[in-house]
Amino acid sequence: MSRYQEIKKATAEVVIRVVKKASTKKAHAAIRDFIVANPIMSYQQIADYLGCSRWLIYQVAVEFNIRRVRGTGGPDRLQEE
Repeated sequence: MSRYQEIKKATAEVVIRVVKKASTKKAHAAIRDFIVANPIMSYQQIADYLGCSRWLIYQVAVEFNIRRVRGTGGPDRLQEE
């Protein structure tokens, strides 16, 4: 393999990593926005809706420090009459 091919291959790998990282940041930001916009939905429901794992939803919530009330009796889930 020539030196040019080695450099080209190494550069391609770096470019792919940068693109994946940028698209991952955008995807995580979109998931964060969805979590914040839908406080009534559980993480499992969000994961089912978005077609991803519940683990990913949890990881994004931790990454952006999103806190939600646990259980069905929390103030976010109570309906005012």
